[in-house]
Amino acid sequence: MRQSFKFVKTASSELQFKINQSIIFNYIRENAPISRAKISKDLKISAPAVSRVIEKLIENNYVFETEKIETKSGKRPILIALNEDRGFVLGIDLGGERIRMSLMNYSGKIVKKYIGPEINDNINIEQNLEIEIQKIFEDCKKNEWNYSNPLEVQSICIAIPADVDAVTGKITGAPLYGSWKNINLKESINSIFKVPVFIENNVNLAAWGEKNFGRGKGYANEVFLEISNGVAAGIIIDNVLLRGENGYAGEIGFTIINAENLGFKVKNKGFLEKFASVTSIRNKALKAISDGEKTLILDLAGNDINKINSSLVCEAAIKGDKLAKEIIENVVKFLSIAMINLILIINPKIIILGGYIFNLPYKNELFANPIKNFIKQSIPFEIPDIEFSVLGDDAALLGSCFMAIESLLTGEFPYRIDKN
Repeated sequence: MRQSFKFVKTASSELQFKINQSIIFNYIRENAPISRAKISKDLKISAPAVSRVIEKLIENNYVFETEKIETKSGKRPILIALNEDRGFVLGIDLGGERIRMSLMNYSGKIVKKYIGPEINDNINIEQNLEIEIQKIFEDCKKNEWNYSNPLEVQSICIAIPADVDAVTGKITGAPLYGSWKNINLKESINSIFKVPVFIENNVNLAAWGEKNFGRGKGYANEVFLEISNGVAAGIIIDNVLLRGENGYAGEIGFTIINAENLGFKVKNKGFLEKFASVTSIRNKALKAISDGEKTLILDLAGNDINKINSSLVCEAAIKGDKLAKEIIENVVKFLSIAMINLILIINPKIIILGGYIFNLPYKNELFANPIKNFIKQSIPFEIPDIEFSVLGDDAALLGSCFMAIESLLTGEFPYRIDKN
């Protein structure tokens, strides 16, 4: 039997305008400066509709008209640019040795960076953040950057080395800083400064940082692999951050390498974190030396065991030291197994290596190249690009700034064209 379909409700002109405005604004963010004509052509939205949206965006101070551009013939089009001076967002990274903060404008440019106090399990993180953020708010009032008007911080995003409830902002698990568990930085900071506050795991935000400002730019499917005191992954699939049911996606530090290690757990560390983190390189060297093993590592440290670090182990490995080479080779094997499993399950286009490993000497010769060889031998299809971070220590900081902008604007401009 033939059925007829009746559309009870269609998009009103008001909703259509909102959709067009959102799509056009986000397109300008990614492609400015750009002319009205090119926006219309690229997005296949009529020229009058584009002009109506642009006028509204200018009225609300989101964009402005800039200089005319030269063309071979005809009228010179006026370009539309993003008003980067509409306000600031504040990104905060708690994943390093000190509190690090950065002001970013709407165009994604860093205006100023700040270094705060040391981070440890004994500091009152809420109190310290309140003090440091207050200083930045005062800086903005002083207008040190010579903007036409003093600009305000309009949102804050905090990158934290912990598991976070994305909805409430409550810290549900903090392997490095046990005293932080159950703290709700979102509530406490918002109650003081009265701006939207967003909290996210620092490795997830490092993945966002690389995707929008670094090596992951242009990739829809990316894994950021943090190798520092621990090992964790920030995973982006189809341009969306993968968090999992309870926000634990990417906790690969608890990966089990073989059946004999089922049930392995040392306090809050997993197998991979104990045997394949940057910290584990130093720990293995110290244990071997304490057991009386002869090694060039101690010579490079001037026979001072307190000066031994992971970088010295890498230097000794390059010079052919047996112990150092064995330590690095074992780390490479464990990381390779974890990455092979990630590739088979997720099939990313790129894996970006970051964290403390980024600062080790000879990182390509000792880590990236042998890891690629193991993966090529084990994967029966095209393997992803495997590259080191280009943002280094700033990955999570830039990611937090980006999330602050995105979170602030998503409510106003929720529609956009998929980048791919």
